[in-house]
Amino acid sequence: MRIKVIGLVFLAVCLALPVFAADVPMPPVTMPTAASNGFGGHHVAYTDNVFSLLVNPAAMIQTRQRSFFTLAPSLFNPQTTVELFSAIMDLAKGDTNALGTAANTLSGQKGKTALGGELREFPLSIAWVANGFGFGLWNRTFANLNIVGTNIEANVYSDVMLPIGFAFKILNAEKHSLDAGVTLKPFARVRGWEQKKITDLIGDSTNFIDNINVPLIAGGTIDAGLLYRGGKWFRLGFTFNDIYSRSEVVYNILGEDNNSYYIPFTMNAGAAFDFKLAFLRLTLAADWRNIKNAFNQDDYTHRNMLLDIGAGLQLSLFDVIRLRVGMNDMLPSCGIGLDLGPLKIDAAYYGKEFGNEPGQMSTAVAEVSLSIRPGAQKRDWPWTRRSVIGLFTGVEKVDSEEK
Repeated sequence: MRIKVIGLVFLAVCLALPVFAADVPMPPVTMPTAASNGFGGHHVAYTDNVFSLLVNPAAMIQTRQRSFFTLAPSLFNPQTTVELFSAIMDLAKGDTNALGTAANTLSGQKGKTALGGELREFPLSIAWVANGFGFGLWNRTFANLNIVGTNIEANVYSDVMLPIGFAFKILNAEKHSLDAGVTLKPFARVRGWEQKKITDLIGDSTNFIDNINVPLIAGGTIDAGLLYRGGKWFRLGFTFNDIYSRSEVVYNILGEDNNSYYIPFTMNAGAAFDFKLAFLRLTLAADWRNIKNAFNQDDYTHRNMLLDIGAGLQLSLFDVIRLRVGMNDMLPSCGIGLDLGPLKIDAAYYGKEFGNEPGQMSTAVAEVSLSIRPGAQKRDWPWTRRSVIGLFTGVEKVDSEEK
């Protein structure tokens, strides 16, 4: 009965998607984590947790994890934000010198200031992935305010997503395996965006808010992925994200927005090496994200392809303490994590690029994450019992109980 219900949900969403017409691109439906951000971003060849649903669905074959609770706030440009907040509080108390303090803080940013933050997986942090099938119910709120010279740009959106994924085996040999997976991602997004000159706000600051359109957008998108494992230490991943995405404005909360939206299609490749020696585990991972962007470098509206390269190194002690360093957006990252069984605690400090060129609109980000993600019981789904090649050749590795 449960399988039939899931099938009907899949069919209903798939039939609904094609009626949407794509007009305006928008940011992807993703779920960054403190663990991945300290490690150079998500890696399509190293994602054996519930987030394989969004990063590489092929990894679900060897993933067994659940999620019940997560609190993951982040703050962009923390030092400047704290200084500006302090100046605003002083101004509210009647200290007019606070205006000069705020001006000095902004001038120290050389005319480019990126502010904002995120709150992820709160209150919705429900997920379950087990050996080839999984689903999640997550929410993410993102707020960014960029000040460039006399221009100010605000971008705010809040997502609720319900990814549902399947994975299956293509090859299951003794020392080599190749898995594939697909994730369907229905979502709802509330989004607001506006750009103005600071001089236009003088004397009429309410004009900025009044002109913002805030639509409720509903739609869906589809991801697919491949994951090759060579023995226990080498992995190659390849994903196709947002293969087909459509969304429509279903309600205007503020203003009037009649646009249709879509998420641009991307292809991503990555490799990972995972070595374990006694109580030490060393993991190296590197990714080339949005590969087709390399063919758009003559268009100044596209990001520099160098920003699409990410790499990270993680050192695990007793599989409990995790030390991370990496590079993403051509900016460094670092992080630390504690894996205490079901309880995961992570912190990261890294650079984020809001511009299209390295160093154009860079800012630092600090974030922490407290999660409860216990393991899941091993499952034996009918579509995962044999590999595709095994069905035709009869040669199949007999899987032992996974660690």
